[in-house]
Amino acid sequence: MKFIKIIILALLFVLALVLIIQNQEVFTHQFELKLNLGFYQIGPYITSNLLLIVASFLIGVVFAVIWGAFYAASMRGEIKEKNKIIKELQQKRETQLSPAQSSSSEEADNMAK
Repeated sequence: MKFIKIIILALLFVLALVLIIQNQEVFTHQFELKLNLGFYQIGPYITSNLLLIVASFLIGVVFAVIWGAFYAASMRGEIKEKNKIIKELQQKRETQLSPAQSSSSEEADNMAK
C-alpha cells in the first residue's frame, strides 16, 4: 500500500511540473499591485503571479498550522476528560465486582469442605 502511495505522489508531482512548465507565461506575468483606501495608500508595486501564488500558499500553511494547533489543544483536553471518566468507571466497576468475587470464593470454600 505504501508503494502505491509513493507512485501516486510521484505522478502528482510530475503532473504539477508539467503544468508549471507548460504555463510558465502565466506565472511570470508581471502586473501592478496597489491598494488605495482613500486615507492610506500602498503601492504601486510591480510583482509577478508567482510571488502572489507562493505568498498565498504560505499564508494558507500558516493558518492551517495555527488552526491545527488549536484543534489539537482542544482535543487534548477532551481526551484527558474522557480518560478521567474511564478511570472513574473502572474503579466503580472494580468496587462492584469485589464483593461478588469474595462471596463466590466463600461459596467455593464452603463447597470444598
